[in-house]
Amino acid sequence: MQNYTKSQTRLAFVQYIFQNEFLNEDSSVGIEDFQKHFYNTNIAIIDEKKEFRLKFNKNFLNKLFSSLKNNIDKKNIIDDLNDFIEINRKFEKWDSILKSIMFAIITELKITEKNKFKIVLNDYLNISKSLVSEKETKLINAIIQKYIDKNEIIKT
Repeated sequence: MQNYTKSQTRLAFVQYIFQNEFLNEDSSVGIEDFQKHFYNTNIAIIDEKKEFRLKFNKNFLNKLFSSLKNNIDKKNIIDDLNDFIEINRKFEKWDSILKSIMFAIITELKITEKNKFKIVLNDYLNISKSLVSEKETKLINAIIQKYIDKNEIIKT
């Protein structure tokens, strides 16, 4: 799969998690609806004043969704992440988009070989640059690095 398609699939995955976080829904519902409604839709990049069509790999998105559904215990992850957060705003109080990016990264790293972590993380950090501030992107990177270093992520 081309890197561009993989990046768009990761962006779609972040959007899927965000949708569920924002609507406070169980992530086990709606992947088919999400794919049906979001595949090939226009996405605007506000800072750059341009649009592109979101074309993701449905098989890869299903793999990420399956990992989210089967490998992720959000409560345990939140507890672990709060141990690494050195600011007064614990993970539960973060914006939904920041939470979504973190859950997406952790979900994919759980099914990724350790020697490819850097590639996956860099792609998500590039995605985050278009969604959140540079300061928040650096925060994501710092927290995920601590999470990885603690060996919390093990390929299943």
